Amino acid sequence: MTKLTKKQLKFCREYLKTSNAYQSAIKAGYSKAYAKNASKQILENRGIQNYIRGRTEKVEKQEDSTVDEVLKNIFKIASGKPIKRDFVQIDNMKKEITLKGVPKDFEVEPEMRAEYEENETTVTSAPIKEQVAAAELWLKFKGQLKNDSDDVEKQKIRKLKAEADIAEAKARILNDNGNDTEAKVSKYLDKLDEALGGDTNGTK
Repeated sequence: MTKLTKKQLKFCREYLKTSNAYQSAIKAGYSKAYAKNASKQILENRGIQNYIRGRTEKVEKQEDSTVDEVLKNIFKIASGKPIKRDFVQIDNMKKEITLKGVPKDFEVEPEMRAEYEENETTVTSAPIKEQVAAAELWLKFKGQLKNDSDDVEKQKIRKLKAEADIAEAKARILNDNGNDTEAKVSKYLDKLDEALGGDTNGTK
């Protein structure tokens, strides 16, 4: 690759910020007379073209990697696979003590927040509703949630959400009750689940 002069390098950096060849040439130190023809005299320089192309390609690759990570996470969530989650745990009692007497508009320093905040990381599957939302998004990306009929598409989404609600309700009730109730409730919810599937035949 052709080595650029400091002036050419400055021009490239300014041009990538503004896409204004004339102003970039002035900021880089070229004379106004020379800058008037910057689009031709400077931008057509092979070394400058290669530099600008290299910088844009680098950004494109970085963005592709970011997009890939987002898509991977959406797929993992939709599949119910464990994902890493970072969150802040706040001790409200300690917070109240720490901020006692501190004005409301005061910007709390990180050292003060550390007294009542704790960063935690978990590796678990997302809640069922998040899984359903991620599955819905993934299917849209894949073009599998589109249909000639808007009603049919809405029915699919309603079914996904209803299934999530049933699964959550079943888990909550089973955790709160004894074995006899578990059997009855489970049987009832299974029937409701079957009925839900029967109402939406032809929409899968």
